[in-house]
Amino acid sequence: MKRSLLILIVIMISISAMNAQINNNGLSASNSFLRNPDFWMSTSVNLMGTALFISRVHYPNSAKWFGYVTQLLGVPAFALSWSDISKGQTDLATWGNMGYAVWAFGSVLIDYVFKVEYRDPVKLGIIIPYVTGYYIAIGFQSAAQYENGLLPWAIAGTACIVNTAASLYAHKKGTDFKK
Repeated sequence: MKRSLLILIVIMISISAMNAQINNNGLSASNSFLRNPDFWMSTSVNLMGTALFISRVHYPNSAKWFGYVTQLLGVPAFALSWSDISKGQTDLATWGNMGYAVWAFGSVLIDYVFKVEYRDPVKLGIIIPYVTGYYIAIGFQSAAQYENGLLPWAIAGTACIVNTAASLYAHKKGTDFKK
């Protein structure tokens, strides 16, 4: 966990340095994306996913809490989408957030309402759409940040790549299908 926090701190410092460099070169880099809830939603989802996968390897007793929060992030994702749709101001982030909300809702149904055991033994008919839906949603949320500029897209994209790398790390360690 300490290593993960260190990596996140290095990423954030690098982003700050990159932002300062862009501003010093006169390439107007607006920080308005920092007030954009879609940016924070995308980044939060990816950082929580990263924490979930890393905790499965190093802190398995706390992994379930990261899983709960990862699923609960579907609520604000849905709220953001619904707000955009009701105002008639839909954009790519609206659909990325809605995709994540649908995945989170389905995840809660599978894991807690119907209590479907699909991880051990692995049931491909469930695990493939489950995992695919997750990665499509987080990828779409991150890619949609390009509408806010190169810097927010780079930050969200980096968080998504780190999330995916953490997933592969958990898979390599044999902990990818644990709750």
